Amino acid sequence: MVRKLEPLCDKIGHQRVKAVVHDFYRRLRADPELGPVFTAIRDREGHEDRIIAYWWLAMGGRMENPPVVDMLGAHARVGVSEAQLRRWLTLFGETVRDHLEEELAAQWQQMAFAVGDKLRAQVIRS
Repeated sequence: MVRKLEPLCDKIGHQRVKAVVHDFYRRLRADPELGPVFTAIRDREGHEDRIIAYWWLAMGGRMENPPVVDMLGAHARVGVSEAQLRRWLTLFGETVRDHLEEELAAQWQQMAFAVGDKLRAQVIRS
């Protein structure tokens, strides 16, 4: 039996990645704790497009002209707190679970936890 590796991007699909990111940012903007940070983003559409590309590439997808996304640098400039990161992760988990099958949601959420760990190690202020 030949085993075929299937990247997470192929299992989820680009349209569902877009749907998750757009819904997640809608929830972020509506959140009392995180809303002020995310409503301040001037180019909301461009920002969400970069985040869609970030996740697509992180899941093993390919793009002809991938954008440069400096996740750590961008969050360092904003000054993210541990409480904000925990809230971000909670909202992200709720969003992926609302859009995806349990296994796929868990895989994507695990990737978000890894991003959170990098942020904690490099940019989170006490």
